[in-house]
Amino acid sequence: MTTPEPPVHPGFDTRLAAYAVVVRDGSILLALWDMRGRDPQFVPRWTLPGGGVELGEGIAAGAIREVEEETGYRVRIDELLSVDSGVIPAHKRYSGTEHPMQTVAVLYSATVTAGELRHEADGTTSQAAWFPLAEVASLNRVERVDAAIALYRENLHKESTR
Repeated sequence: MTTPEPPVHPGFDTRLAAYAVVVRDGSILLALWDMRGRDPQFVPRWTLPGGGVELGEGIAAGAIREVEEETGYRVRIDELLSVDSGVIPAHKRYSGTEHPMQTVAVLYSATVTAGELRHEADGTTSQAAWFPLAEVASLNRVERVDAAIALYRENLHKESTR
C-alpha cells in the first residue's frame, strides 16, 4: 500500500539533512562549505561532512552518501548523537527565497571503513581535511562543528564510565 504524500504548507519549506562526526586518532574530518559560486561575498567555513537527505532516502543512508561525496570516505554509522531543528529566514536562503525554511539536522557518529581523502567536485564543499580536535577552535567554522565535538566528547565520557 502506498502512503500519500502529505500536503506541503505553502508558507515554508523543510530541509532534512544528515551529518557525520568522524573522529580518528584525535582528529576530526571536516568539509569546507563554499558557496562562492552562488554568492561571491560568501566566506567559506568548515563544517561536518553531510547534507540534504534525498526524497525517499533513509536518513543514515543520506549521511553515508554525503560523507562519501564530500570526502571520498565510506563510513559506517555508529550511533545517533542528536537531532536539531532551526529556521532560516527567506532572505538568508541561497535558493527558494520566497519562503523561510525549517531545517532538521540529524547528527551521527561514524567510522571510516574505506576510501581515500579527496575533495568534492561541483558541490557545496570545495575541500575536505582532518584537523586535530585541539586546533578546531582556530578554524573559521559553523556552530554545528563545536556542538558536534561537545556531543562526541560527552559520548566518550559516557562510554568510559560504563
